[in-house]
Amino acid sequence: RYSNTTINADLEFGDVQFIAIRNVRSIRIFVQPFKGVIVKFPASVSLKKANSFMDSKRSWIRKALERAQITEQKSMEHHSLHDSISKAEIRHSLTTRLDELAHEHDFSYNKVSLRDQKSRWGSCSAHDNISLNQKLYFLPDYLRDYVLVHELAHTRKKNHSSEFWDILFDIYGKLETRKMRRDLKAFDFLFYPPSTQ
Repeated sequence: RYSNTTINADLEFGDVQFIAIRNVRSIRIFVQPFKGVIVKFPASVSLKKANSFMDSKRSWIRKALERAQITEQKSMEHHSLHDSISKAEIRHSLTTRLDELAHEHDFSYNKVSLRDQKSRWGSCSAHDNISLNQKLYFLPDYLRDYVLVHELAHTRKKNHSSEFWDILFDIYGKLETRKMRRDLKAFDFLFYPPSTQ
């Protein structure tokens, strides 16, 4: 898909990436930790119009940048503390705990692999192969266990239907399941390592 990037220096927001893309229908603004403001717009729209659209969203961008800066701070603090942990230790810890939880709750899976995923904590394939994000190692124990059980539950239900959630509700209860899903969002900073600068 064709795209063309222009970087404009904005007095308030610093360098803003304007990306003209074919086959998109509307102007969209993204604010990402360590990357700043990104404006994607249809190639048929002028850069001037895309810039005006950004101007109309300055209040929203300001708040989004404040949140991004908090994420950046958390990420840098985390990586300065935990950079020395080996992948072997992470793998041993997560796979051992997955086995324990599978045994405890009567799940079975095929294989497990560990990856450094950019936006997902884990996944489960049609063949019951579970893929875990290495970042799970750094979650509090109760949230790590929740994600592991979530993926194990997918060995029985591949979707997020009510039947799937009933499996988790049976294990954790409805309120606790919902609370853990909310709590997990506080650790999104793990998806934004400082090296993305």
